[in-house]
Amino acid sequence: MNVPVPIMVSLPVSTVVVPQDGTQVVVPINITSTSETALVSVSGLPTGLQEKYAASDTNPSGSLAFTASAATPEGTYAPKVTVQSAGQTASTNFTLVVVSAAKTENITRPSPTTRAAALATDHSAAV
Repeated sequence: MNVPVPIMVSLPVSTVVVPQDGTQVVVPINITSTSETALVSVSGLPTGLQEKYAASDTNPSGSLAFTASAATPEGTYAPKVTVQSAGQTASTNFTLVVVSAAKTENITRPSPTTRAAALATDHSAAV
């Protein structure tokens, strides 16, 4: 009796942060299957968020791209990735956080006030 090798799906990150400014966020998706093709779907996404799956050239692993618009509601979501391949189905959950563009900018760049305060208190740079 031949037992099929189970397929598996995983993302290397558990939380994906997507800004509302239209910036595309790409996340690798790892799919283990005896087939080189897979049908990938993502459920539980907020309204206005676009998702696109792209397979690699040699196997069903590839990438998921997420893009949010200003109309996408801010918040934390728990989407589910489902993969069908080689006559089997596998799924995994992850956390998706949609943030406003202003919050993303504050996270990635210090404000001028913060930089000025840091320079004012750091006298070792002048020595």
